[in-house]
Amino acid sequence: MNLLKCRAAHSLFSLCAIALALAVPSVFAQPAAESPQSASIFVQDPAVFHQRQADLQKLKSSVAGKYEGLDSLIDEAGRIAKMNDQCATISINDVMGDECWTFFRVELPAFEERYLRVTGEIRFGHMEMSRSIDDRKLQIDACVDALYSFAQSKDQFLNLQGGVFLEPLSEGFQANYDFTLQYEPEHQKHAFEIAQKWGETCRNMVVRQDGTGFAPYFLERLEKLNGELADNGSLAVYRTDTSNVHKPTVYMDISRQVRSAYYLNGVKLFHARVNAGPASESNVRIQFEDGKVKVDGEPVVMRRGEPQKFKGSVNYPQKASKLNGRWIWENQGNNEGVDFGPEEDEAVIDSVNAAELAARSAKECAAVERRRGLHFSPWIGLSAAIATFSDKNYKAFDVDEDALAILPDAIAAARFRIGIGEQAEYTVAIGAGVFAGAGFVDGLQRIYFAPVAQLELGYKSFGLRETAVIAIPETDSEEWMQFKTGLFYGFGMFGVEAGFDVITNLGKGGYLTLFWNM
Repeated sequence: MNLLKCRAAHSLFSLCAIALALAVPSVFAQPAAESPQSASIFVQDPAVFHQRQADLQKLKSSVAGKYEGLDSLIDEAGRIAKMNDQCATISINDVMGDECWTFFRVELPAFEERYLRVTGEIRFGHMEMSRSIDDRKLQIDACVDALYSFAQSKDQFLNLQGGVFLEPLSEGFQANYDFTLQYEPEHQKHAFEIAQKWGETCRNMVVRQDGTGFAPYFLERLEKLNGELADNGSLAVYRTDTSNVHKPTVYMDISRQVRSAYYLNGVKLFHARVNAGPASESNVRIQFEDGKVKVDGEPVVMRRGEPQKFKGSVNYPQKASKLNGRWIWENQGNNEGVDFGPEEDEAVIDSVNAAELAARSAKECAAVERRRGLHFSPWIGLSAAIATFSDKNYKAFDVDEDALAILPDAIAAARFRIGIGEQAEYTVAIGAGVFAGAGFVDGLQRIYFAPVAQLELGYKSFGLRETAVIAIPETDSEEWMQFKTGLFYGFGMFGVEAGFDVITNLGKGGYLTLFWNM
């Protein structure tokens, strides 16, 4: 059971991202091969890596047995942390030396690859064991805990793909730039490998047993996981897409927009944003279809279905012996005086709308998942029926023929309802309950209690309901059984019903019901 409580490390991909080496051969700058100093490096807060060390220690204490690979990984993390602290202190105007350049380009990615491999083996070995557990809720808990380990928001591990090209001017020079935001290929490759293993291990646990959509409990746990990620400062968020219920998809996204800007020799070339979006724009997608798992993702940052590109030119009035490029992120500090662009522009508004649509779609999909399949559906109704004494036995009640009777009642029924169709738009409910009613004819005629049976056929918010009140008779002539046939319309959990009421030994009439159900 301790293995099931294994909490994965916070935000598996939350280290430094390495931007494109900006080396522009010209009379003003040396080639990159000769001068690694002319490089654009995006350095995240060192506190992120120290959190990684703490999470490794937690992982070690939460798993049974000794893992040699984990112990050596923890030792290596200490050395990497010191280098990260040292190199992360470089200011926006400093020149990066060979040692830090090698660290960010070679040593740190190599450590990341090992981190993914070792921790993945430990966690997914645990996941294989969880498959033998009878209680499916525990299996889903274990699968969601494993998802925590590779939560990665879309702003992490981005490169600038492209470059800057220089043209001489009579005074100074012109810098022409053409960039695309690219997800770091090696990190994305490793993310795919772990996501593939997660999908193959957890498919039977998180997907509904009929293969359509996700298990409701998985959706609940996923929502809780997103809350935990937010509480721990991560921008990563998991979303689901069940627009095609036969191809349910889990994908990575970012919880809010993140802005950045690129400066060359102190002059801004462009600003960029990473926004939330639909599954089609995610960098990591896990899709389930026909018993198979497909993992993929977009290689570059997308906006409205197209790669985000940044192209333009800036004139510099003076020559420069070196070029120092810097990619600065709003959420990483050290950004005093940096222009990240307007707080809101067309791109931001579009992204917010897309995020709202995605969130609304996720809620709608979750609602469909809750409606689909067999569910307990309690029902309570308050009714008023009006009928006339048209039955031949009216004399037994000591009333005049065609006397008007008013019959208020309350019904409580325990039912089971099943949702059918891709959007669970068709419903069938059946159940039984209790009835408490009264009859008024020139004053109170009687108060009585009886069992009830109910059948309901629905389509979306509309439906037909049949309610039978099986009265317990005092004598054959005084038996009041009711058979209510009505049409209803639901407003969420509340609704109204109107229809035709046949009452034995009394007559026929109509009724109106206000009801609540789940």
